[in-house]
Amino acid sequence: MPNKKKPSATDADPLHLRAIRLALNGSYRFSKRLAGQWCYRVLAKPPRKILLPAEKDFLADAHQQIIPVGIMQIQTYHWSGSGPKILLAHGWNSNSGRWQALASQLIMAGYDVYALDAPAHGASVGGSFAVIYYGNVLAELADTLRPEVIIGHSAGGMAAAYYLKHYPEVHHPEKLILLSTPAELNHFMESFRKGIGLKKAVIDAMEMGFTQRFGMSFDYFSIAKFVRNFRIPGLIIHDEKDDVAPVHGAYQMAENWQNSELVITSGLGHSVQHEQVRKRILDWLA
Repeated sequence: MPNKKKPSATDADPLHLRAIRLALNGSYRFSKRLAGQWCYRVLAKPPRKILLPAEKDFLADAHQQIIPVGIMQIQTYHWSGSGPKILLAHGWNSNSGRWQALASQLIMAGYDVYALDAPAHGASVGGSFAVIYYGNVLAELADTLRPEVIIGHSAGGMAAAYYLKHYPEVHHPEKLILLSTPAELNHFMESFRKGIGLKKAVIDAMEMGFTQRFGMSFDYFSIAKFVRNFRIPGLIIHDEKDDVAPVHGAYQMAENWQNSELVITSGLGHSVQHEQVRKRILDWLA
């Protein structure tokens, strides 16, 4: 892959990050529980990312439908095609607009393409964001849409792996592509902590609340372990300098996933938005 420098995957305003850092680190001095709750809220309901004009036009061309999943109203997009059905799942602090370049090429190749805005992201409303909730949504959509392929970026890949592990009774795709997917939830949390500049104690306090809410700690959410029982073919694409999901996790997933192929890029960062990546995906699907 070409060594092409890309901008940081973080889209948040530095002033916004500074305010979050000061509020969370400061609140910890007075209440560990409150700091943990506020930190979880930042993750569960991040600021909505604004669509670029080209992304807005791209999504406007899709057939749009709201699909209810529990208390959530999930926004979906569909570009009709005669080929195999593909479901696209974006990552945290993103939306379906991030698929503009890849989806456009999939559509031109004749694929039947669907995308969704994750819980508490994009145009979806109700509920909050967590790998469990996102995985539940993907299981519901997969059983309804019955895609042959799922492509997940970052937390979207984590949610896809979670659903495949925990919902054996619903429809599973024939192929899975994981782009820049953290091998461990702990990896994502550590990147989140460093990116904002939080004290480790704040993340520890959030994990205590998380464990009480879901009955599982961060350690449980190991995508590297989830993929051990996958039998479907998989393509893992990861950049060697990913600043959100350490690349050693991609090697671990590839080692544990018997029927997978690993592609390591250079200079593309966490987004892995590049023409050569899109070509590799299309070639692998053909």
